[in-house]
Formats: sequence, C-alpha cells, structure tokens
Amino acid sequence: MSIVPRIAASLPRAALPRVFRVPTTLVRGYRATPCFLQAGGGGGARPEPGSSIVRGRPEEETPDRRPVEAPQDTFTSLNVYEDIPPPGSAIDTIVHNGFVFSNGVRFYDGSGALLVDNEIFKWRPTERGSEVERKALKTGILELGPDVWGMLDVVNPKPGACPVQLLIVGTGRKTLLLSKQDRNQLTELGIRMDVMDTTHAAAQYNLLATERSPNEIAAALLVDGFGSTE
Repeated sequence: MSIVPRIAASLPRAALPRVFRVPTTLVRGYRATPCFLQAGGGGGARPEPGSSIVRGRPEEETPDRRPVEAPQDTFTSLNVYEDIPPPGSAIDTIVHNGFVFSNGVRFYDGSGALLVDNEIFKWRPTERGSEVERKALKTGILELGPDVWGMLDVVNPKPGACPVQLLIVGTGRKTLLLSKQDRNQLTELGIRMDVMDTTHAAAQYNLLATERSPNEIAAALLVDGFGSTE
C-alpha cells in the first residue's frame, strides 16, 4: 500500500522543519490525500489550483458534461470510516524529533513512541548518532537488542483484552531491516511484525487501529530524524 504524506514545501529546505501530517482519509480501505503542485524554478507559468486545461483545437466545441465533484468531496463521500473516531493513540503529526497524537499528547525530545493497547509510551531504544544508528545506515540492518522488546511484556494488554496481533515498526527516515535477533524475540512473544519507515508506519497504524482495534495493533516508532543526515 502506498501512503504519500503531504509535505510542506513552501520554504527552502534549510529553513523549514520536516513536518508530516499523517493521512486520515480512507477510500475503500485505502488512505488518500489531496495532491498539491509546487511551482518550480524553470519553464512557463503553471495553472492555478482548480483551473482546467482543455486539449484540442480552439474552434472545437466541448460537449456538455455532468458536473464533476471536487476530488476531496469524492474522497469524503467514499470514506467508509467517516463516522468512526480514530483512537486516542493515532498519530496526527510527525516532526524531525517527535510526534503529536490525536489525544493532544506531544513530545519533541527525540524519543520514539511505543503504542500498545491505545496507550502512548515514550520509547528510546537508541540515540541519534549512536553506534546502532551508524551501523544501521552502513548495513541497512537495525539491531536494537533484547532489552528493548522486553518492554512489550510490561505493557502488554491486561488479561481479558485482545492480544497484540501485529506490531508495526517504524525505523526512522529510511526503511531498515530488523536484525535476526530482534525478529526472533518478537516471534517468541507471538507477535507478527511489519517493518517500514516511520512516516508510512504511522499511517499504517492509524489505518489498522481504526479498522480493527488499537488493542490488536501496536506500533514501535523511532523518530523521523533517526537515520537522516540532517
């Protein structure tokens, strides 16, 4: 599934913090976001948003057509989860060094987030610039170690609640592979995992936690800045 976050790009990259608004519109099981055009540094003028381009000779008459709904209106009308509120642990915004959640919780201190049973925990398995990060960037394999995942035993859902069926792992700016040791430990806990970069992991968590239950879906997200050179 391709999830494309909307990136603010009206200022030069150096002057603008990396901020993502995590998609929230669902279209028949998929998320969709509006598309925006940003004027580039060359070529002629680009059409204004909402304008149309008619291809053909000027003397040709355009046949009558029924009014066409605006794309966003179409997406909204097909939103199968429109009346279902997102869980409190849904990620609203991702920044370089933290997160903002739909329940108002936010932190920008470089901590990752562990989301289990609709609860939000700060999660700091490693530091920016650490040997773990340097090795991961060199090999493409993220090795966090056994102490990191042991926390899932502590915050596991209470007896009688639905067990965690899937753990979505966000590996920072880039998609990295989990080491064999980490994968084996999660398998021993009886948890399936899905690994991707943090931006897509956040969108995937929002979708599945709304579609199913935040008790069944968990997420372990490193900050977006992990693995970046900025």
